[in-house]
Amino acid sequence: MKYSKQLVSCIIATCLLSACSANAEKGTSNSDTNSESTVQVDTNSQTTEEKTNTDDENEQQQTSEIKKTTDDTTTSSTNNSSVTNKEDQTKMIETIKKEVKTSGLPVELPTILPLKDGKYLSATTKAGKNNYSIVFYESDKNVKINDPSLRKAPKKSIIAKYKVIKYIDLNKANTEISYEDFSKVGGQKVNLGHQIIGYQDAGAGALWTSWNEGRWALATHTRATKPEQGLELAKKAVEFLETNTLPVPKPNGSIHLDAIKSTENNVKWQNNNIVFSVEKVQDPIDALKIATSVK
Repeated sequence: MKYSKQLVSCIIATCLLSACSANAEKGTSNSDTNSESTVQVDTNSQTTEEKTNTDDENEQQQTSEIKKTTDDTTTSSTNNSSVTNKEDQTKMIETIKKEVKTSGLPVELPTILPLKDGKYLSATTKAGKNNYSIVFYESDKNVKINDPSLRKAPKKSIIAKYKVIKYIDLNKANTEISYEDFSKVGGQKVNLGHQIIGYQDAGAGALWTSWNEGRWALATHTRATKPEQGLELAKKAVEFLETNTLPVPKPNGSIHLDAIKSTENNVKWQNNNIVFSVEKVQDPIDALKIATSVK
């Protein structure tokens, strides 16, 4: 059978077009496959990054837990050290108490003394029938009670002096206490907090802030040029005594706290004709701490 040249040309063109279309579809399929492969690679890359972040977070958490454990251990060690120091101080005070030889007075001592870290507590004692006194010292090494070296120790090593004296009669004891009702004495009123009113009085370059709490007469001293120091100390004392109880005086007690002279702090109270006193304490609030611990 014979075909015309024109018909043959049309057949050949149709075949060529079909082949091109098939190739184009195959190319598109390969491209899509490659694209999916690329997405898969990106997903794997993201998974690796997330794993790295998780590892970093775990490492940070472990470091934090290790630090917390170390901090807890340090705190526990410090607390144990404080407990041991307190126990040692209690034992020493009991030993000092046994050294006070008096037959006419009750032996009541402070149970808390402001001992610096790393220091040792010791004391010298002196006693008679109607009186006894104890000077408490702190030192860098353990020194036995009434060791001669303590009497040569520098004044700054003295924590406090504690005295108990039995007077002939009540009037002598009252004179030693010198109790005053400051609301009757008068002065410039000041608010000391906790509904307590103080009275300020200046003279001879000094300023006194005075007040009463129960049977106690309290006063702080400062220079007239620095009135804020006396007022601040008075407020601190009032705040401290809100949660700490002084001995019950019979009938009265007096407290002198000095914002200027560290050795002028003293606390005195009486049990009829017996007068107890805490003296030579460098910090005024420490003087209160010692007095409130007497048992």
